Amino acid sequence: MKRFATLMLAFALVLGAFSAAQAADIKAKGVWAFDFSWLDSGDYTSADDDGNSDDDFTASQRFRTQIDIIASESLKGVVFFEIGNTIWGRAASSGTDQGGALGADGRTVEVRRSYIDWIVPNTDLKVRMGIQGLSLPGAVAPSSPVLDDDVAGLTLSYAINDTVGVTALWARPADTNSGNSGNSQQDEADVFALIVPVTLDGFKITPYGVYASVGKDASFSGSTNGGWEFGQGMLSMAETIGGGIDSSSDTYGAWWGGVAFEMSAFAPFSLKLDAIYGSKTADDDAESAERAGWLVAALAEYQLDMVKPGILAWYGSGEDDDITDGSERMPSISPTGWGVTSFGFPGSVYRQDTYFGLNGAGTWAVGLQLADITFMENLSHVFRVVYMQGTNDADSIKGNSAAITAFAPASGEVFLTDEDSAIEVNFDTTYKIYENLSLVVEMGWIKLDMDEDTWGSDDYSDAKKLVFNFIYEF
Repeated sequence: MKRFATLMLAFALVLGAFSAAQAADIKAKGVWAFDFSWLDSGDYTSADDDGNSDDDFTASQRFRTQIDIIASESLKGVVFFEIGNTIWGRAASSGTDQGGALGADGRTVEVRRSYIDWIVPNTDLKVRMGIQGLSLPGAVAPSSPVLDDDVAGLTLSYAINDTVGVTALWARPADTNSGNSGNSQQDEADVFALIVPVTLDGFKITPYGVYASVGKDASFSGSTNGGWEFGQGMLSMAETIGGGIDSSSDTYGAWWGGVAFEMSAFAPFSLKLDAIYGSKTADDDAESAERAGWLVAALAEYQLDMVKPGILAWYGSGEDDDITDGSERMPSISPTGWGVTSFGFPGSVYRQDTYFGLNGAGTWAVGLQLADITFMENLSHVFRVVYMQGTNDADSIKGNSAAITAFAPASGEVFLTDEDSAIEVNFDTTYKIYENLSLVVEMGWIKLDMDEDTWGSDDYSDAKKLVFNFIYEF
């Protein structure tokens, strides 16, 4: 009996050791965001002009959580869920039950990211594979004016030393008909990038290069014509007017070269700079589908005790008067986080933004920013005023009814010619109610001044917003 008990104890110890070897630590973090917003003329038309009644106030919420399943310092898995955006009172949107109406049985659960991180044994090479958030380098805004989105891919990162690192990535944003069955033979899109961050004392310089290949049948939105749907960031003017990618070219190629620069060596003065050139090429018989251009943005700031004043500026190349020879604006893939402002561009803390554009292509701008305004504990403000003007030749629009229809101001994208301008004003306030709970109040105003001779009308309303966001982070 004693021998049997000893054997059972040994067996239990073996099982315990095996179970411990298979165990993983589970960690969760995330954010609840609640939005109570008043928005007027987000499409730059008043209720009287478009014939619709006022519907300015909305309430919505969103929940995001990231779960890390950690096996060791060298291996972990990550899954990132999102519930919402759920608009209060909204039963359905595009066939999906939002769960905001009476009964609240929502089915809007999304898997935003699902990947594993691991280190190649006996090396310092870090590998991330799966659906992940990918962003090219950006200094002026939190992310790149070319790419910042969730996409399936593979990322390799290696620190050469304390100063220099290197990251290589491959992403597949589209494979419309996997396996090449049926008639879709050019249906994949692939993005490759190489990033080399260099960190010095008081300086950070990050050069990078990107190449993308896309077949004419690759579709990002389910449309039969396929094409680059990234906020119209890849389409030429001729393709936008035509409704999608030019199918006369079997495969398109695009490349970008850029650098993100940050200087803090002369603190309290700091300087941030982004410079990018991008080009989308096509076959010789699809010249009007080509698109190439550049963008430079800068932010100079000076930290004082209770405020950080700064000057923001950018310049993006614009279209010439002949749309048949391609476009002269910088192409982009999916710049969802170039938050230089919190109303016109994607800089809001939650959802009420991007009512002007995704990046600065086709415009130049200069603005004054007062950040980190603090007069009392747990309360801070940001004030910003930006003047913008187009760099696109007005003759690319004048007299062209199809171009006027395709590029007329609307929510999400405003095409400014060199005869048009806009002013945006932001005043945003953050109050920390608790350490993990903040109230963010955002006020925004966009004034458009469109040339009547170019567009046939200058009757555009001012866009205005007042937003109350409650953000609980854990």
